[in-house]
Amino acid sequence: MIDAAIKTLTLQTYPMLRDLPASTLDELLGSATYMKVPAQAMMFDENQPCMGFPLLLSGSARVIKAAPNGRELHLYYVLPGEACILTSSCLLGQSNYQARCLVLQDLELVVLPPATFRVLFSSLETFREHVFSRFSERLSDLLQLVSAVTFQKLDQRLASGT
Repeated sequence: MIDAAIKTLTLQTYPMLRDLPASTLDELLGSATYMKVPAQAMMFDENQPCMGFPLLLSGSARVIKAAPNGRELHLYYVLPGEACILTSSCLLGQSNYQARCLVLQDLELVVLPPATFRVLFSSLETFREHVFSRFSERLSDLLQLVSAVTFQKLDQRLASGT
């Protein structure tokens, strides 16, 4: 159950939700789950189904691609007010996760069920723009990473922090 304080924090962190009529917002948040997740926990792993869309209120998480030998490739961080593009992709494509998410700092979040995410995505333009904006930013970051790994020597990547 989402209480008034969590609802207020959610609206402050994700202001595009204010564009919803109050009754619609209450109905959508009524289907959501409030969670606290400790640092070092795994939010999701590869090949797991997506159980909902997280709205981070505090803390941070890191999305990585892990290899069987234990090596990891950092993909991106998720911070309050942002959208996890992997989760968006899984919900839109009705597919399983292709990477894992690790909690860096204790998380406080509201999780929207998949059906609620789809309603918001299809009916609220500002929410859809928020998700697509994150896709654009992350895609640009990932293309820079691919370019660096492919075309730069290791010492150049280390010197640039890539």
